[in-house]
Amino acid sequence: MIVAHFCAAVRTAVGGWMAAHTEAEVLTMLEDPAALGERIVPLIEAGLASVGSTTLASVIEYAWSAPNVHLQAVFEPDDLPDTPVAFAPVPLCSGTLRAMVTAVAAFAALGSATVSYGSENDGDLFVNLVVIPGKGDIPQKSTKSMSGHTDGVSFPVRGQSDPDDARIAPSPDFVGLCCLRNPNSVPTNVMPLEAVLNGMPSNLVDELRKPHYWITSQRTFEAGMQRILGDELVLDDARLLFRVENADWIRYSHSNTGPVDEGSLSHEAIQAFQTACTQCVQGIALSPGDIVLVNNRIALHGRSQVGSEYGGQTRWLLRTYGLDTSSLTAEQRYPDSPFKLFP
Repeated sequence: MIVAHFCAAVRTAVGGWMAAHTEAEVLTMLEDPAALGERIVPLIEAGLASVGSTTLASVIEYAWSAPNVHLQAVFEPDDLPDTPVAFAPVPLCSGTLRAMVTAVAAFAALGSATVSYGSENDGDLFVNLVVIPGKGDIPQKSTKSMSGHTDGVSFPVRGQSDPDDARIAPSPDFVGLCCLRNPNSVPTNVMPLEAVLNGMPSNLVDELRKPHYWITSQRTFEAGMQRILGDELVLDDARLLFRVENADWIRYSHSNTGPVDEGSLSHEAIQAFQTACTQCVQGIALSPGDIVLVNNRIALHGRSQVGSEYGGQTRWLLRTYGLDTSSLTAEQRYPDSPFKLFP
């Protein structure tokens, strides 16, 4: 019942808040999502208090023990235009604004600020996840299934630093997916890390904790890394699995992580990890108005094949990131943006 109570409180709080503000006011406040979230969290807490059996502390505890928080019918996806055919811009209408404010509010309630990275999609806070027509890697990838991965895999996990550049901000704690359309019920796939590791021999789990792996930037970050850093962000001798506060955290991408030494025990470990991921898939067929917050530390996510149709009434999600930014340094932020992180 924790998620149901949280969902109802978020829906009521955001609905009441938006009714009291004009579209222009909402757009202005979305420019500082952390401040916007702080305005709405007390309304969420009041909604939970009216139920009595669920506290915000219990919601946060749940969000850090479960692979995802699925908020069903938490916003109204109304007044939508045709599905766009690019990552950006997000068309502005009642449905997209409600989705964005709801995601910001839900993240804030979990202690996370809604953030972006300057090296991905020019730092847009929300991007469209849609089929992109044309040729090339990204258009082709937009139609296909995606294996289990964590987002921002080349960035350090929160609490650690990049070995060569202290300016690099941590990867997100949460990935937020807001469903505007999903006519074919394409599942978003979530793989709980605990289940994945339980499906592996313990010696291979331990191997993932050792600095025996390389990591490269995911495709949507590559151009931005070249522009900002002058080169792709590549890590050698990296670890994939971390013990943090009595829990395991993961960073992993099927395409962007691998063993330094082929044929080694680390190679065997990553192969076992990939196999275990495929055996632990939990499919979530998002409906319009749903938001799923995937824990980017204790779960991996992907999707089933989308298909080649684009525009019109085809599948359309908005994606954004949530991160506890309380320990960020000034150099890990852009001075001209309250939400954009470096690089």
